[in-house]
Amino acid sequence: MSPDRPSWSQTQTLALRQAIQSTALRLFAERGYTETTVSMIAEEVGVATRTCFRHFPTKPDMVLWDAADYDMLAQFRARPAGEGVITAFREALRAGYATLSAEQRALEQHRNDLIAAIPEVRAAHLDHLTSAAHEFTLAVAERAGRNADDPDIVAVSGAIIGIMMITQLDAFRRPSATSPDRDPGAAVDNALARLQQGFGTL
Repeated sequence: MSPDRPSWSQTQTLALRQAIQSTALRLFAERGYTETTVSMIAEEVGVATRTCFRHFPTKPDMVLWDAADYDMLAQFRARPAGEGVITAFREALRAGYATLSAEQRALEQHRNDLIAAIPEVRAAHLDHLTSAAHEFTLAVAERAGRNADDPDIVAVSGAIIGIMMITQLDAFRRPSATSPDRDPGAAVDNALARLQQGFGTL
């Protein structure tokens, strides 16, 4: 998160993005994802269709955008220098989840349900995770004081990203695993703990 207060224009932009997303999610639930057009969403919000596309270049982006007020990579980079890579990432995840309000957690559940149900959105979600891999690897290398092509850096970055992808896919396949009573980060944290221990029992 940036320590600076957002400007008026940034606040207005965020409010409009939230309005577009909340309207889109409601219409997807009421009419179906495929049946709902961007023009319908724009009309409900009271803006031009091109305005929706300016804020969300594709329809899947309306589901995938996360308005939570934290930046996981920034949290990771801000962890104390003495923490190892996996510890720092686990703590960054915990800090991020801790900032979520009950309303944000409910929105996260709704978004996850749509990702699970709509192949187009699920594919875009995986593309987003894949595209973030390079930046995350650079952050890991920076923390470890090594080059991004160091075999250890590549291995640990790939393992962490793989855990994030697999645990989310598993949650999508088993909706009960993402019930409101369960900490949404618990499965990821548990898998990261196993990685940190080195799978000594295998």
